Amino acid sequence: MGLNFSKFRTSVKSNYLKIKRSSSSINLTNPSLIKKNVRDEFKFIDGRRYHNVENIHYFFPNDDLEIDRLQLQHYMMRFIWRSNFSSPVRDLLDEGGARVLDVGCGPATWILEMASEFPKSEFIGVDVVPVMPLTIKPQNVNFEQANLLDGLPFPDNHFDFTYIRFLNCAFPFNLWTTHVIPELIRVTKPGGYIEIMEWDTEIYYQGPITGQLMDALVKEIRYHNIDDKIPEKMTSFLQDSRKLKNITNDSRDSPIGKHGGKVGTLALDNSISAFKLCETKFSEELGLTLEEYNALFEFYKKEVDDYKSQIRTHRFWAEKI
Repeated sequence: MGLNFSKFRTSVKSNYLKIKRSSSSINLTNPSLIKKNVRDEFKFIDGRRYHNVENIHYFFPNDDLEIDRLQLQHYMMRFIWRSNFSSPVRDLLDEGGARVLDVGCGPATWILEMASEFPKSEFIGVDVVPVMPLTIKPQNVNFEQANLLDGLPFPDNHFDFTYIRFLNCAFPFNLWTTHVIPELIRVTKPGGYIEIMEWDTEIYYQGPITGQLMDALVKEIRYHNIDDKIPEKMTSFLQDSRKLKNITNDSRDSPIGKHGGKVGTLALDNSISAFKLCETKFSEELGLTLEEYNALFEFYKKEVDDYKSQIRTHRFWAEKI
């Protein structure tokens, strides 16, 4: 997979620094916000900050370290896919007047970039916790704090394009068909598009160390009542709604490790960050001390190169009937 990374690297650096400067949404000098946001909406475990929402199973943190990872992950995905979306809505967004919803927007890297690319359209991002930039943002962007499982705070048939990605670790299997997809459909206009992007919870062409790490990660995912095979079932979920047509899916395989150049190195760093999120539990699972567990990653880095390991991402999109 030949990758010319020079232009991409320049784009990453400029956009990453710009968004990082504007991504702090919690004003810790305001006592009322400290009480509301930190004490009620967040919890802290082993020095990392997590959401404190009972019915969300997402177990990744949402602190500055995680925001940095998500921002770089965005640019990695954009380079792999050569686009920010696959639904046939570009002409509509260019024309203007379209409403776009990003569900689970996190630090809002995707939506900020989309809003800059399509200044005539309107973009709204929602997340369960306020980690999006609430003050420094384009005029065509707004944010709402909301939990999809409690119902999105928008009327029926409101958005031309509804987007969600990498939330397969947020919802148990049954909620995709009873809550998630029905709610995405509800707020989307007839003729509008829904797009879902997800990872495979697997590293392909893996060696024994990679296998042990992935086994620990999958066990943690299942502990939170999450299905680690959601991408394999997504097309069926969309079909079963009976309210969508032109259901389409596409996938990309990309390298993980130095053998894949800069993108492969970013994918490697991203995976190590994920494995370290639960380092106490994973080290115990593997029968290692924390020091031994962290030392394991030097062997992991070499192994993914030796095996030419790959990751796979998917996009699913469909038109509302």
